[in-house]
Amino acid sequence: VTENRILAKVTRPEVADAFLKPAPDRLIEKMLAEHKITKRQAELLKEVPMADDLIAEADGGGPTDQASALALLPSICRLRDQRAAQFAYAERVGVGAAGGIGTPEAAAAMFVLGADFIMTGSINQCTVEAGTSEHVKSLLQEINVQDTAYAPAQEMFEMGAMVQVVKKGLFFPARAKKLYDLYSLHNSWQEIDEKTKAQLQEKYFQRSFAAAYEAAKALLPDKELQNAERFPKAKLAVVFKWYLERAQRLAIEGQSEQKVDYQVYCGPALGAFNQWVKGTRLENWRNRHVDDLALRILQGASGLLEVK
Repeated sequence: VTENRILAKVTRPEVADAFLKPAPDRLIEKMLAEHKITKRQAELLKEVPMADDLIAEADGGGPTDQASALALLPSICRLRDQRAAQFAYAERVGVGAAGGIGTPEAAAAMFVLGADFIMTGSINQCTVEAGTSEHVKSLLQEINVQDTAYAPAQEMFEMGAMVQVVKKGLFFPARAKKLYDLYSLHNSWQEIDEKTKAQLQEKYFQRSFAAAYEAAKALLPDKELQNAERFPKAKLAVVFKWYLERAQRLAIEGQSEQKVDYQVYCGPALGAFNQWVKGTRLENWRNRHVDDLALRILQGASGLLEVK
């Protein structure tokens, strides 16, 4: 009997594989040495996978590897079956689907592909329960499937990681991309031409580069701060990432005078949902509740999958 339950969201088969196997021997041995588990528990750990359930996350809102559900979900389900046979687990690891699910048709497709359950994301951004601002929710209820874009992510910015965000009526995706391009081309703030510097300070940061750096410093761990003080390119990344973090905070707080800089995680699933509920009471986000949306999507998918 395992008291703890782990639900892992994965975007790649090799990551899923780590969760589908028992805990690595090195971790078990380390916990034994630290007296965190008994010898009997160490033996039993070899009979259970690292995760109780997995979620195969396709291309959705926010951080994304832009995976295709049509390819990813069956691959992970097949891998789950292979590891179950190899290790003879007593309980079956469930595989759920996430990313791009905003209508009954999308949910039904995931179940046909082998999903045991589904997880919605983007559609929940535009509900009463969502923690973002009312201003953002009013913006979200108007988007269509083509109104999202990819932009550089704050986390792993230097490596070119991406997030999917709303682009309709916002400058953020284009501005974030420009910052990443500038980071890729230059080794310091001093290398950037004066015209571009002025544009960044006036339009993007709304303050000087030095002031933006001071604001960013308050958010940095000591190691990253020391790195920024030593290397001009690292300092450039710190300020550019500060702009991305600030853009997300502006959206959550709903500062309407700076709307163009909103960073709002969202995928096309919300656009599909908006079209599905157009002309009904759910067209207005104030009538949308997370539990109700989940039930409606599942009931709709059930009707589509029902054998006539």
